[in-house]
Amino acid sequence: MLRWFGAAFLVLLLVLCLRASTLDSMQPEIAPVAVVEVDSGGLLERFRGGLKIPTVSRQPGEGMDTEAFQAFRAYLAQHYPRVHDRLELELISRHSLLFRWPGGEPSLPGTVLLAHQDVVPVDTGSEGDWDHPPYEAVVADGYIWGRGSLDDKFGLFSILEAVEGLIADGFHPRRTLYLAFGHDEEVGGGDGAVQIARLFAERGWTIALVVDEGGAIADGMVPGLDAPVAIVGVAEKGYMSALLEVDGMGGHSSAPPNQSAIGILASAIVKLEDNRFPMRFDGATRAFFERGIGPESSFGMRVIYGNLWLFEPLVLAMLDRSPMMAAMVRTTTAPTIFHAGLKENVLPARAQATVNFRLLPGEKGDEVLEEVRRIISDERITVSMAGRAREASPSSRIDSRAWATLAETIREVFPEAIVAPYLLLGGTDSRYFRDLCDCVYRFLPIELEPDGLRRAHGTNERIPVAGLVDGARFYRRLIENADQATLDSDESQ
Repeated sequence: MLRWFGAAFLVLLLVLCLRASTLDSMQPEIAPVAVVEVDSGGLLERFRGGLKIPTVSRQPGEGMDTEAFQAFRAYLAQHYPRVHDRLELELISRHSLLFRWPGGEPSLPGTVLLAHQDVVPVDTGSEGDWDHPPYEAVVADGYIWGRGSLDDKFGLFSILEAVEGLIADGFHPRRTLYLAFGHDEEVGGGDGAVQIARLFAERGWTIALVVDEGGAIADGMVPGLDAPVAIVGVAEKGYMSALLEVDGMGGHSSAPPNQSAIGILASAIVKLEDNRFPMRFDGATRAFFERGIGPESSFGMRVIYGNLWLFEPLVLAMLDRSPMMAAMVRTTTAPTIFHAGLKENVLPARAQATVNFRLLPGEKGDEVLEEVRRIISDERITVSMAGRAREASPSSRIDSRAWATLAETIREVFPEAIVAPYLLLGGTDSRYFRDLCDCVYRFLPIELEPDGLRRAHGTNERIPVAGLVDGARFYRRLIENADQATLDSDESQ
């Protein structure tokens, strides 16, 4: 029996090592390219000026600062005159911008570059927590500080800088180039990207490649890998919020019941946080490990990533230690709003809480809502859907020439980076283009700090000054490469 066990162990070890050694790298080999000179000082000042205009998006009914968006549009026209002179500009829903640069071969499907003008508000009362005021665009310690610097005016200015430079150098595109800059991405994109995508469908404009924000260059954030990783979103998680309501008796706080409305609701929140949704390891997340970082990892990690049929529980346990990594493999539960009480000595008659869920691909909002009811299991609590649920987007292709073109461009500008597909945890305007094109990718050409995601919507949002030049160079090369390549959808035209 010992000999049989020994032989079986050796066979297993051989299988594990063979599978690890045969992981195929998907990283393109890139020849050196000439570095394009960028007016870094001028770009920095143009970018700072744009950050100082508070283009804050608001929920419907909260009142929009139309003057800020008009000022921002005028600012772009002043500082990117070639773009506004050469490209066709159309206003969508009064504030979203759609630029069109007709190509020399109109039958070719176009390239669409997305960014958004709007930023999230600064939390009231948190202004003093910023190291530098959020709308002064201070340059300090090698960073540019300001609301919208990362999300997403960096992308918008980098794109415009690239196109302005191409026009100045006499570039004429073969395929039509579209620049779509929504004004309400942070509140869902209903008046911006939704209407722009609808316009594409109505006019029959075909698309070969869509690139929006979403991923970035992550350095030192992936276990077993020393190299930076260019994480490219190929799909987005879904979105749903549940409203939890409790009607209590109210009354004076001197004679409270055994459990108040607040207590009942708080207990339900604890149940939801203690009973998280199960992990699932498939789709874009599995591709991230098996095809993205796996072949580039140390041999020990390749053994693990190349044999997920055996080591999946171990990898899931590793991912569960990090909130960001755990969110890639489960539908997340996040209590975000709590309303109850008006006076310190009065029991509230009603308590409400909103819990936000980010859905894994394949999970539906009504199914998640039923699971919430099951977990809470309290008839005193009414559970309903707050607004409409949005299912996860379909995954885009990673076997396409459009993907290869994007990966090659990334490695031209960031030669040390490993390009890997992943599941985007949030949402972008690009999801509205998925029905028009199966090559929709989310990537922002900037090195992301370990706490970069928290900063994007939080306090002390910032980007490295050096990142501005990389951004302009990346979008220029992407436009050139996509224009020269024969992309998958070209053959159907």
